[in-house]
Amino acid sequence: MIRIALVFAAFIAPLAPAQRAVDAVTFVQAFRAGTADQFKNRVIAGTGVNFHGAINERIADGTTRPSLVITIGADREGSAPAVLKAWDDFVNAERQRTTLVVALSGTDLPVPPNGAGPQTYEFSGIYDGQVRTVIRVPQALNGVKQDPGPCKGEHALDGVQGSFYCAPLLVNATATIKP
Repeated sequence: MIRIALVFAAFIAPLAPAQRAVDAVTFVQAFRAGTADQFKNRVIAGTGVNFHGAINERIADGTTRPSLVITIGADREGSAPAVLKAWDDFVNAERQRTTLVVALSGTDLPVPPNGAGPQTYEFSGIYDGQVRTVIRVPQALNGVKQDPGPCKGEHALDGVQGSFYCAPLLVNATATIKP
């Protein structure tokens, strides 16, 4: 009886509709509202700009690899998020504390070329509940309100001055630099 059920399930499973990726803007807005757990273990996908450059993350075996923080827009109350492509718009959104960002962790993320300025990325990754502390750009330190500080359970590195906030981390992430 169990074998029949397994054989039946093997034939039916491919017919089930694949779960669509969650739009990154929807996800980050839910994260900011404290309701991101509804998207746990789901693929999150979107497009955004890397204004932070590559960041070295330390992985479990003690080595490091590049990680990215992608800005997918700026929250605007009552309307769709603003797309940010220019550095000045990004700094203004950072000062206003409205940037919508995700952190990406993956084995082969493309590093922005040196001196190329902000790069647009198409990305996807899985939200498994992890978070990453992000530092604001220095030009936005005196924003309209205080930042909440590092993610729960994390702390700023010794000697690093700045303003910190928490962003969702997408694991097994992939990204492509868009022309």
